[in-house]
Formats: sequence, structure tokens, C-alpha cells
Amino acid sequence: MEIITLTDWSFGSNSYLVINDSGEGAVLVDAGMQPQELLQRLEESGAALAAVLLTHGHPDHLLGLKGVVDATGAPCYMHPEDVALVRALPPMLLRMLGLSSLELPDEFLPLEDGQVLELAGMRFEVLHTPGHSAGSVCFLTDGLIFTGDLLFRGSVGRTDFPGGSFKTLARMVKEKVFTLPSDTRVLPGHMDPTVVGWEKKTNPFLLGV
Repeated sequence: MEIITLTDWSFGSNSYLVINDSGEGAVLVDAGMQPQELLQRLEESGAALAAVLLTHGHPDHLLGLKGVVDATGAPCYMHPEDVALVRALPPMLLRMLGLSSLELPDEFLPLEDGQVLELAGMRFEVLHTPGHSAGSVCFLTDGLIFTGDLLFRGSVGRTDFPGGSFKTLARMVKEKVFTLPSDTRVLPGHMDPTVVGWEKKTNPFLLGV
């Protein structure tokens, strides 16, 4: 598989275009950029978009979602707890983020812990990992894990938003990420990639927790 990392510099959020070995099908993990940029990279790849997988429901990971879904007809998946959260976002919070509005698709397909999605000939295992938000999930595939805002290189996601809990976040990282092979690549929702073994040994937010 080929992975194209797309970073929105206004929020620093990463989106990932995951293209299968044949180059004909793709999955988008998060949609944190304007839709024109995401669609342009998809067109350049020549792959058909099979689905959008969302690690959680915070606006900086959803900016281009509706535009991509409308243009491609691809279904989007999000954990139900974060669907409820994003549907109820107050306008004041959006304004604090510099957004006048956040358009969303009419339908989100549900995700649950342990679910396996077969998309574009690729296999994605869903790990429900609350802590950053109640419905945060990670996607595990082919020796790598998309962690959203659960785990970063040398850091972790903030836990002061509704549904956040540092205690829960730390437990989820240790139980569901740090139990993976040490060479498992970590592709986070912000900042640079890392590997499980390095974070397990050095991440200052998780040492001794």
C-alpha cells in the first residue's frame, strides 16, 4: 500500500490517503483539509475512494469531509459517541476555532471496537480508544496504526475537551497501542510519524503512568 500524508497548516492536522497495491482503490483517514486539496490529491493518485474513516469528531479533522463525500459518494465512518458530539457542536466553539460553520454529511456509518473493515482490498481493524474524546478510535492495518489524537510523537492528545480523560487515554495507549509489536508505525493526527517501541520507551507523558 501507498500512504500519502496531507497536512493542513492552519490546524496542523494530518489526513492520510491510503492507496491499495493495485493503485485503483483508496481510503481516506480523516479529512482535515479543504475538500479541493483532498480531491486534487485523490485525482492525481488515479484511485477511486472507497470510504472515509474518521478517528474522532473534532472539527480540525472534518474540515473537508462533506465536500469529499459529496464529490465521491464514498461512505464515512465514525464512532457513534463522536457522531453525537459533532452534531451538537455549539456555534460559539466553532467561532473560537475560526470557523463560521462546519458542514457534515447526512449519514455516518458506525464503528465499534474490534470491527474489521474490508475496503478497497485492504483490511482495517477498529480499536475504540477513548480519552481524547469519548468516541476516539484508531485504525490498525498492515504493520501500522492511525492513532488520531490519542498518541503523538513524544506527546499525547489533549484531554480537556468534553469526553476527555487523561487517565482513560493513558490506559488505552498502554492496553491497545503499546501491546503492538515495537516496530509498528504510528501515523498520528498531528505532527510526525513514530513507532510504538520508541514511544513506549521515551514518551514523557506516559512514563510511569
